[in-house]
Amino acid sequence: MQRRSPVTIPASDPRACSTGARRNALARVPFFAGLDHDALHRVDARAAMQAIDTDEAIYLADRPADRLYVVATGAIKLTATTANGTPALLDVLGQGSFLGTLPTLGGRTHAEDAWAMTPGCLLSFGAEQFEAVLDEHPAVARLALAAVGERLHQAQDRIRRMASATAPARIASTLLVLADRLGVAEDDRVLIDVPLARDDLASLAGCAAETVSRHLARWQRDGLVETGRRWVALRDADALARIAGFDPFELS
Repeated sequence: MQRRSPVTIPASDPRACSTGARRNALARVPFFAGLDHDALHRVDARAAMQAIDTDEAIYLADRPADRLYVVATGAIKLTATTANGTPALLDVLGQGSFLGTLPTLGGRTHAEDAWAMTPGCLLSFGAEQFEAVLDEHPAVARLALAAVGERLHQAQDRIRRMASATAPARIASTLLVLADRLGVAEDDRVLIDVPLARDDLASLAGCAAETVSRHLARWQRDGLVETGRRWVALRDADALARIAGFDPFELS
């Protein structure tokens, strides 16, 4: 097993957030995906660029929602506090994911906390900048509302699946979704390229950290995964899909 973490830690220097990285990220956002290169260039010109560092708060729940963010580089985690005061990990977002909201999109306050998991770079739009994008590209408004609605549907579907699936099925499905979203192909494995503790996986899968550790250890012995301190790589996605018992569900 590798002693050194293979996970990539991006730079927080905004100068490392290249024009190409920004436009690639914007092109992956559902409501910007249909725009051509020139249109994406104009959208990028309206966005503010913000460097982030590990554990930095992007926004907090119940605060006024005044910016829509796009992850250009790095990783963001969305968390919530349970009724007994325990923090719960809701989602992990990588390049091209959007977070936050604006009154234009039906959000007055943030529903969750957003924290940087790694250094990186965010693009953001205030109300004025996003309205200017909508004036130039009216179809974006419809696609943005559809994307927000789809995210809500997927969250509800996740809750339904979590309630009915076994612990190994939930863990396997969570790994498959994270690999699809944040995975980097490396020879005969796919590395989930973000620092990921057992507690993080446990929150996403809705089970105890000890349960996650037990199944990861068994799957590593069986050649399905490879793990180390705060990282996981998939070696046999087909086997994990069979364990999941259904198609990997979206977390966001």
